[in-house]
Amino acid sequence: MNRALWLLLGLQMRGWLRSLTRRLATVRGAVLTLVGLGAFVLWLTSVFLIKRSPSYTHDQILEYGPAALLSYCLFNALSNSGERGVYFSPGEVNFLFAAPFGRRELLAYKIAVGFIFTLPSALFMTLVLQIYAQSFLAAFVGVLLVLQFMQTFAMAVNLAASAVETRLFTAGRRAAAVAAVVLVGAIVWQTGLAPGENVADWLRKATHTDVWRAASTPLRYFFDAFLSENLWPDLAWNGLLALLVDLALVGLVFGLDVQYMEASAAVSARIYARLQRMRRVGPAASREGKARFGLPILPWWGGVGPIFWRQLTTASRGAGRLGMSLVILGGVLAAVLGMGDGNEQVALLTLLAGAGFMTTFLTTLAPFDFRGDVDQMALLKTLPSPAWRLALGQVLTPVLIFTLIHWIALAAVQWHFGRLDPLLLAAAAFAPLYNFVLVSVENLLFLLFPTRVMVTTPGDFQAMGRNVLSQLGKILGVGGAALVAVLAGCIGFFLSGWNVYVGTAAAWAATALFAATLVPLMGMAFQLYDVGRDAPP
Repeated sequence: MNRALWLLLGLQMRGWLRSLTRRLATVRGAVLTLVGLGAFVLWLTSVFLIKRSPSYTHDQILEYGPAALLSYCLFNALSNSGERGVYFSPGEVNFLFAAPFGRRELLAYKIAVGFIFTLPSALFMTLVLQIYAQSFLAAFVGVLLVLQFMQTFAMAVNLAASAVETRLFTAGRRAAAVAAVVLVGAIVWQTGLAPGENVADWLRKATHTDVWRAASTPLRYFFDAFLSENLWPDLAWNGLLALLVDLALVGLVFGLDVQYMEASAAVSARIYARLQRMRRVGPAASREGKARFGLPILPWWGGVGPIFWRQLTTASRGAGRLGMSLVILGGVLAAVLGMGDGNEQVALLTLLAGAGFMTTFLTTLAPFDFRGDVDQMALLKTLPSPAWRLALGQVLTPVLIFTLIHWIALAAVQWHFGRLDPLLLAAAAFAPLYNFVLVSVENLLFLLFPTRVMVTTPGDFQAMGRNVLSQLGKILGVGGAALVAVLAGCIGFFLSGWNVYVGTAAAWAATALFAATLVPLMGMAFQLYDVGRDAPP
């Protein structure tokens, strides 16, 4: 690889470290880093101090690990079949493609960048998976080699796809297709198909066939290295064999020698646009939504209506993907109902608590508020509307989305019990206020500690600290609203002569007042937001 590319790698590492140190120089960055580092230390302490029992034995890992690795690689290749090219960032496309570097030098640079940024992920996964290994070093080597294999495999598949487009009927492609068909056919023939046999038993038999053992031998080296008991000769030998498999795959990447630059430039532009949407709106924006229908224009409402309408329009283009929230909540409710012991009131309270707790983690699926407008803050600053009205218009869309989800789930539970339960009716009445508090607190913390929905920088303790503060803020916000509601409900209940309905109405009114106080706080935070200083990278 050219010396200039090695220099570029070093400069990228220096730039990443300089970005972290600059953010540490601010009070906000230092606080977030300390919180994130503290959470990481607590988690790391629990990993080493709390005794965990492995869920799988070494024999099971060796038996099913290669099949799982191959299945993941094939699924990843098939799911990304529409993007046939190696991804390069816009800066790399603009500067490196025009520079006097060879195609193989750029591939070597891409592999080196992937290896460097794989190290933090490998370290984190090692901390999680070390209970299955005999030593930390063996686990780290095995995980690192597996991650590198997956990255190189995806690169080889993309380059091969580019080659197929230009050499569709070459003998090499026919030979590869025939080899795959022969392998599957040999496994099926050796395993056999017994009448009435289920898929799990057949797959178990297939993993023990001689054909599969011979074909999966290169993949077994990774798991042999992961499970090595001694540094010498077990880890040294198994690690060397796994490294040779990775190097053979790298040799295949270089040996393809495809004219990939034009295809990679086009593919990289599409992938980069998708990544930008995901960083701004979250995983739900992995594919660009389509406008299948239009929403009617809302009233002015002092400037709240147009903001509300715009966010509703954005949400409607990804309405199908928002069904994930309903599916997750439905699964939680079904699990709680299935574990009921016959006491309906206890089951309902557990159900409501579980649904409310899950919602605190699902708000990232609907960032149709300030979080999704992280790149539009300068434009929002110019709108002729008071800050508190703009803040109100921003949060109404996710509140409406999760309220509808909760109402649908509660209606399904009501139908399950076959009657109108007062507790569920009260939950339906408090659902909009609960969601309003959750979303408002999250937006308030975003304006004070702005970040993107998806953070792509590895080893970012500030992102971890921001997530911890976000969850803590939600707990405090919901806890404060619950405390106000309980106090007001008790006062109304006693003053009305033990009337439950008056107490519930008083609790609802107090919670609504508590939620309303968050609107001017969001407005003040929006006014304090400095686009030039606070905009996240």
